[in-house]
Formats: sequence, C-alpha cells, structure tokens
Amino acid sequence: MKNINSDSPLFSLTCGQYLELNRQIFEEFTAQLAVSISSTEKELLTIEEAAEFLKMSVATLYSMNSRRKIPFTKISGKVYYKRSTLLAWLETGDRKTIAQIKREVNEGEGDHDK
Repeated sequence: MKNINSDSPLFSLTCGQYLELNRQIFEEFTAQLAVSISSTEKELLTIEEAAEFLKMSVATLYSMNSRRKIPFTKISGKVYYKRSTLLAWLETGDRKTIAQIKREVNEGEGDHDK
C-alpha cells in the first residue's frame, strides 16, 4: 500500500488503510526509538559508569582490575571499559543447567559410535 494522506480524517479510512497507517506509525516509532537508544548508550565507560552498569561497587572493579579478572583499558592512568566487551565478558560467565550438561554428555557418548 502507498503512504496514507495525512490530511484524510481517520473516519474516512478503510480498514486496510487504517491498518497500513498504524503499521507505518509503528515502524517510524520503533526506528526513532532504536536511534534514541543507540545514541544514549556510550560504548566507552568510566569505572563509575561500568560499576553502575554491572551493579558492582567501584572498589570491586578496582580489585578485579588488579587481579586481571575483568577486561579494561587504561589510558593516561584512567581506567575505561568497553560496553560491548563487558557484555561479552558477562556471557562467558554463564553457567549451564544440569539438563544442558547431561545433554552434552549424552551427545558426546554418541560421537564414539561414529
């Protein structure tokens, strides 16, 4: 369908035109929301911002830095964290469920037969 003329009153639209207008509004809204979210999320975080993002104290992050337990960058003596790197780091800490472990064990046993 073509774009609906915005000068037309809503009561004059057919059901199809109304649904198309609703779809267009939804697509425009979600596109604007995506732009808004991406522009507000900084990629490079200070230690205070990273602590807030990870729901940890700044002292905990400093401790983790000194033990090399968390990825960070140090520039001119100041510590920074990449949001994308922190997200990837968090994913490495995922713990498998017992069902996942059993499934992997069972799949591994089947590989010996091949």
